[in-house]
Amino acid sequence: MQVEVERRSGSQVTLTISVEPEKVQERMEQLLQQYARRVTVPGFRPGKAPRALVESRIDRSALLHDAIEDIIDATYKEAMTEEHLKPLEQGKVKDMNVGEDMSLTYQVEVSIFPEVKLPELSELVVRYTATDVTDEIVDAQIERLRESHADFAELADTAIEQGDFVTIDSTMLVDGEPYPEGDTAGYPLEVGSDTLFPELNEALLGLKTGDSTTVTTAYPADYSDAALAGKTATSTVVVQSVRRLALPELDDAWISHISNGSVQTVDELRTQMRTQLDRDAKRMDREHVHSELLNQLVAKSEIDVPATLVEEEYEHLMEELEDQLAQKRTSMEEYARNTNHTVADIENQTQIQARDMVRRSLLLQEIARREDIHVTDEELDAMVMINSFSKGGQSFEKVKRDLPKLRKEMEKTGQLGHLATQLFQDKVLAFLVEHADVVVEGWPERTEEAGEEALEAGEEPLVGVEQTGEAAIELSEPVGEETAETPEPTAGEAQENEPSA
Repeated sequence: MQVEVERRSGSQVTLTISVEPEKVQERMEQLLQQYARRVTVPGFRPGKAPRALVESRIDRSALLHDAIEDIIDATYKEAMTEEHLKPLEQGKVKDMNVGEDMSLTYQVEVSIFPEVKLPELSELVVRYTATDVTDEIVDAQIERLRESHADFAELADTAIEQGDFVTIDSTMLVDGEPYPEGDTAGYPLEVGSDTLFPELNEALLGLKTGDSTTVTTAYPADYSDAALAGKTATSTVVVQSVRRLALPELDDAWISHISNGSVQTVDELRTQMRTQLDRDAKRMDREHVHSELLNQLVAKSEIDVPATLVEEEYEHLMEELEDQLAQKRTSMEEYARNTNHTVADIENQTQIQARDMVRRSLLLQEIARREDIHVTDEELDAMVMINSFSKGGQSFEKVKRDLPKLRKEMEKTGQLGHLATQLFQDKVLAFLVEHADVVVEGWPERTEEAGEEALEAGEEPLVGVEQTGEAAIELSEPVGEETAETPEPTAGEAQENEPSA
């Protein structure tokens, strides 16, 4: 057997495989003997009929077809092994030719797992200062909690201040003549933030419900509305209502009320909130470091990203986007217009995103392959239990008993695969952090940090963590800078697929 390999961009190759006539004839003879044992010739016991009679009852073209199919299957796998190629898809056979001497030549087009050249991990350098959760950050988060439970109070005899919410009626005169198009009724605004009639912001300050004032606006000559351009408008404004945001009193009674009794005091809330904010900060810091490491890994690595995997990931991302838009009853064209893009822009951006995700996935997998990093069943079981326990409502012992059932349910919904993927990523990224040149000021020692992460994963949810029941007090937003999501691996371990004849 002879093999020629033509490599093309996108990790695609064409194999030209030539098989000796002797191998084809040998396989045909083997098949002939197998078929002969099943051929019935009248007047002869099975297997006792003359060969010529047996052969006359066997379709030679069908025999040759089966022999070639078997040879292609065997020689394709042998060629891939000899050339150290790992297919990413089922190969496509083309230009098959059987010579008069029974020699066989055929080609197979296939996408292969690319060669990856990784940098020395010590070349990946990250310097970072960990987020410090200060008293001011905790106080700000508590204020957000108060604002989320604030209510509006109607003010009848209180002077309007900046930030109050008012409702007004107004009538407009332009150069002394009525201008009905400028009249308003029940116009709502937050004092200090109105941009449609910015003069109102100052004019309303100090007024009360029922008061009126006059606002004068001089429009420039090049104003967009020709009816107002270069003219002076006078509006008579009447305050119909004034509302002010009233924050709840920060005391033990209010904390106990909104938490359904799960948190009793302000000090307890502050302690729990700091604990949760510390966790959020550590998570965001880790994501920042991981993102930096991945960016440098991509920049310093050499890889010919397989076009097949990019196309698969692109289609997956577009399907996800279309599903999301369908749930909102929005078309792709409407979405494009609303985001000041064209559909072609969205498709191009998604193509770039797909290529980036595949590239990062393959690099992580290559590191895992070289360092024998993998997810064990025990690790996945532990994550399933932690994931279920963290949702609340069940004891750890019950979750442990229900583990087989939980795994089966998560496998049906695809959650188990997603959990395994995330665990795989975390292990590879942890290896990167350990072996790259990473210094984070304010992080604990790595052994200590690993222990803290394990403890955090197994603890019950605190304030701000999604849980069942009404006792949850949710944080309005996380602490720390926003970073790009860690890419999910899109290219699984390559399997040696048979080519399709």
